[in-house]
Amino acid sequence: MKHVSLNGQEESVKRFILALAVEPEGSVLELDGRAVARMLPVSPKSNGTHAAAFEWTDAKNARRCVLVDRKIDGVLSLKEAEELADLQQQLLRYRDRVAPLPLEDTRRLHQELLAKAAAASKSHP
Repeated sequence: MKHVSLNGQEESVKRFILALAVEPEGSVLELDGRAVARMLPVSPKSNGTHAAAFEWTDAKNARRCVLVDRKIDGVLSLKEAEELADLQQQLLRYRDRVAPLPLEDTRRLHQELLAKAAAASKSHP
């Protein structure tokens, strides 16, 4: 899930987003009559520092899988969508805690590959 900071946004954008977030069942953004995004309020239990204390369990994963299947089938309710988003966040926090991704190594490799590609393109115009 992508996290986007509103801190650098104009006040009108902040007010618009915050107004959408107050609907307990969520909001659907439409463009030309077509739904393009769904905004769900963040549940209090997943929006605090204590949320990191949640452990990931087989039961939570099984429930997440059921909700993913319902989403794929197109029958996920708004309440279930909120539950799925919360479970996804818990899973990502758990993964980051027990098996963080080696991003620094990946970034270094990416830079090396870019340098090699640049060198290759200079030698073979």
